[in-house]
Amino acid sequence: MSLLKQNQCLSEMHYPKMHRDCAGQLRGLLAQVSGLSQTHCQELAMAINDMADKANDLNEILERLLEPGQSSATLGDLLIAFELTTEQLRGASDVIDGKLFDIGDQLKGLGAKDLV
Repeated sequence: MSLLKQNQCLSEMHYPKMHRDCAGQLRGLLAQVSGLSQTHCQELAMAINDMADKANDLNEILERLLEPGQSSATLGDLLIAFELTTEQLRGASDVIDGKLFDIGDQLKGLGAKDLV
């Protein structure tokens, strides 16, 4: 499916829907982690916020898929929206890429790799 067609499908289905702005709060929390640069705090905060929003969208799409009486066209659109939202979620997960394990271990006092 072309990028234009993907964007058109998501737009018609009104996704992405969730747009919380928690990145600032998350950045503040991550700034407390010793050895984590401001740049990494910002990148991780944005990725976490984006992934949480996409997870909410996926849940809503699932609920809509399970509603009885959907037309075949609507089911098709919802399945495509689920796939496209999943792809966006994967993109944000590349930013995190195991870093939260290291940060979590450091915060729990278990030691961690270089965080920057």
